[in-house]
Amino acid sequence: MAGKHRLRRTATGTVGIITMALTVILVSVAFSTNYWLENWGDKYYGDKFEKLGLWVHCFRSLPDPKDPSYSRFFNGCRWVFTPFTTGYAEIRDYLMPPFFIAVQTFFTFCFICMLIALGGTAAYVLCFTYDYQVFILQALGWVTLTGGACGFIAVVVFGALGDSRDWMPNYEHNFLSWSFALAVVGTYGMIMTSVLFFVEAKIQRRKIEATESNATFALDHPVKS
Repeated sequence: MAGKHRLRRTATGTVGIITMALTVILVSVAFSTNYWLENWGDKYYGDKFEKLGLWVHCFRSLPDPKDPSYSRFFNGCRWVFTPFTTGYAEIRDYLMPPFFIAVQTFFTFCFICMLIALGGTAAYVLCFTYDYQVFILQALGWVTLTGGACGFIAVVVFGALGDSRDWMPNYEHNFLSWSFALAVVGTYGMIMTSVLFFVEAKIQRRKIEATESNATFALDHPVKS
C-alpha cells in the first residue's frame, strides 16, 4: 500500500534538518556560556565587572551594592543560584533584576523547545513512515516557531537593557559579547527552521494527495488486458 512507504524528502526538508542541527549547537552554546555581556578586560584598570551569562556572573572586586561602607567585595565567578554562604544570595536582586529574569525564562523556553524539536527531528529522520510525515513536520514547525518567538523576546530584551547604565558597573566599558550573538543567530535559525518544516509539510501533503488520487484513479479505471 502507498501509505506504508515514505515519500522522498525534498531539498527543503533536508535544509530544514541541517538548519535544525546548526541551531541546536548555537542555542546550546549560548545557553551554557558566560559571554552575553563582557568588559573590555585589562584595557581599563579598575573595572569591577568582568563577564556574565544567563547563569554565571564574574566580577573583579565588586563592592557590595547594599553595603554603603564598601567593606565587602565580590570576586571571581559564581552561579546565580549558588547555595553557599558567600553573600551572593544577598545581592541576588541586584544580579537578577526583573528584565534579566525574563531573559532567563524566555531563553530557557527557547532551549526546551529546541530539545523537543531535536528529538522530533531525529524521530522524523530515523523512525516515522509515510503516514506520519505531515503531522511530525507540522509539529516540528510549531515547536521551533514557539522556541524562536521565545528566543526573540529574550534577545530583544537583553539587547535593549543588558548593556544599560542602570545595571552592571562600568557600563561604558561593557559590550554585548559572542554568546549573545550566538543566541541571536540561534533564534533566527529556529524561526527559519520552522518555516522550512512548514513548507516541507505542505509539499509532502500535496505528494500524498497526488499519490492517493492516482491510486483511486487506477482502481476506478483498471487497465484492460
